[in-house]
Amino acid sequence: MPSRTSFFPPIRATAFLQGLVLGATVVLSGVAVANDADKSVAVEHVPAFPALERWVSGRVTGAIDAPLTRVQTIPLSLAGAPQAETYQPLPVILGLPELPLIGAGAGRTDSAWSAGFNYQGLALRQLVLDGKGTQHQLRPLSAGMPAGARFKLRITATFDAVAEVDQVVGDAWYGQRVGQVYPKKGMSVSMKAGETVDLPLGAQAYFVMGRAADQRLVLSVRHPKAIGSARSAQPAYRQDGRNGSTYLQLVPSGSHPVIEQQLMLAR
Repeated sequence: MPSRTSFFPPIRATAFLQGLVLGATVVLSGVAVANDADKSVAVEHVPAFPALERWVSGRVTGAIDAPLTRVQTIPLSLAGAPQAETYQPLPVILGLPELPLIGAGAGRTDSAWSAGFNYQGLALRQLVLDGKGTQHQLRPLSAGMPAGARFKLRITATFDAVAEVDQVVGDAWYGQRVGQVYPKKGMSVSMKAGETVDLPLGAQAYFVMGRAADQRLVLSVRHPKAIGSARSAQPAYRQDGRNGSTYLQLVPSGSHPVIEQQLMLAR
């Protein structure tokens, strides 16, 4: 493309013209910077669960098989709970969400998961200890909880979270939440985004699932600000793999993630 000066005869530059040229240069530079900035924060659209799996693969460790000299068991039952309340489980869909993962950096989730993404999620694994106390097995939530077995719940969330375990009795549709079994009532376990935490806390501490068929547990993992109307009302989507389960929840602007999972006896 010919330069602009090829269409006009040479003229002597004045201070006024130099000022115009300088001003135009500044404006054009600003446009170039804005364009570069737009490119660096471009919104990406990628499949949600594959993105979560990439994020999880770089953070969640395998089972640790170290002989235990002593095992402290924590029964997951409440005897004579004074006040039971009707329990309606939050929806968990075994399937894939319709919308993709959206946000700047959505295609690079192997390095980070942004708080600005439209989905937040977590990885959840059963860490089951064998009878000799020497071997662990990682299992998905679809495997159910073995009665009498000693286990931990391994949690890795994409968001800052608090977690607790409650007991529910009754059938699947008309249960009653009878109280918190871990940690003690009024407390919760806090974790940072990307941090892996095993519940119960402590290398020698393990849960033991009761044998009553009408008793089950509810694990709640939520953002500390997910209270009342600030909780996301969207369902959680779950995918089960060989060694664990992953969850995603759509989090509209102004709300915070909360994911619950019922833990039931294996059939």
